[in-house]
Amino acid sequence: MKKIRARYLILFLSLPIVTYAILGGFLGKALAKESAYRYLTVFQDVVTLVLNNYVEPVKMDTVMEGAIRGMMDALDPDSCYLTPDEYETSQKLGQEKRAGIGVEVVKRYYLQVVAVLPNSPAEQAGLKPRDLLKSIDGINTREVNVVVGESLLRGAAGSESRLMVIRGRQPDPFEVKVEREKNPTPTVAYKMLPDEIGYIHIAAFRDGVEEEVMKGVAQLAHQGAKDLVLDIRNSFGRMADDGVRVAELFVSGGVAARLQGRSGEKTDLNLATDRVVFEGPVVVLVNHSSSGAAEIMAGALHHAKRAELVGGQTSGRSAVQKTIPLGDGAALVLSVSQYFTPDDKPLLGEGIEPSVKVDEGLYVEERVGDPILEKGLEVLAETETPAKVAA
Repeated sequence: MKKIRARYLILFLSLPIVTYAILGGFLGKALAKESAYRYLTVFQDVVTLVLNNYVEPVKMDTVMEGAIRGMMDALDPDSCYLTPDEYETSQKLGQEKRAGIGVEVVKRYYLQVVAVLPNSPAEQAGLKPRDLLKSIDGINTREVNVVVGESLLRGAAGSESRLMVIRGRQPDPFEVKVEREKNPTPTVAYKMLPDEIGYIHIAAFRDGVEEEVMKGVAQLAHQGAKDLVLDIRNSFGRMADDGVRVAELFVSGGVAARLQGRSGEKTDLNLATDRVVFEGPVVVLVNHSSSGAAEIMAGALHHAKRAELVGGQTSGRSAVQKTIPLGDGAALVLSVSQYFTPDDKPLLGEGIEPSVKVDEGLYVEERVGDPILEKGLEVLAETETPAKVAA
């Protein structure tokens, strides 16, 4: 027993040094700035104390995995640690096109739904933004990161996903069964509102979204729309370019956002000058679940003074993630660069403050009407700029 404990002790006393060597190229400068050796010494002391004093024999592999996961959780919602099995599964999923239920999730204690695609299996089953998924097919999501959660939600087309859902103030979780569907769900919906106002809801920013928005603008213009509401609440998108391409339909030229890595050098995401399809008054509706490409689009329109942003502060999930394999088959998913607004305000962890703030409340099911949309319509009514639709 003493020999085994001694081996564990030697292994984990050396672990900080090994970790430092493996990740030195990526984290070296940051660790140096934060008194690296002081933190490594504290970590070493903690490991020693746990090994020698904990009341029961310690399963150090479990403890260390928990420590690494906690470190990743402290960074941002999209950075995470993948065990060898999780990393292998994520690689396979990247090569397969498995069916899903039409939601975007983020880690907030449990996995939380931040967006539900219109007419998707999730919407048909009654899932709503802000629902907490306590378990997926019997697997508790407390110890599940976003990458693993997304893999659990996917499966063969026609298969069923059993979810235990916590909603609002309801004391007990309830079960929701959702059938996975492979066919892509349209992400853009549009309709006419009174007073010659067109309404476009972009549920997600993904490949081809700008064509869907262009189609919506054309249809609404044909029906007489002179003003436009762009609703990107609970809207997500991992690729910034999708947000840029939508912004180009309303803004001619300029900078949509800036991308900055650890070196500090910024790269501009520029807007085309020949793609505008609508020149009339526009308002953009945002909330805490507007993320990624949606934030890029909102920031571009707001900076160009093309639209007022109405609603709540956006999520601040605008970064580029990189998967870094580790020597034991595991991997880290790290945010390695982040986006800034054209006027150099960081988006990661900050989000965008709306120009017209509206408190949307905590519980969607208790809300009367749609105060954010109502305020957006008030803002349009106060806009006197004549509308023009590009030919």
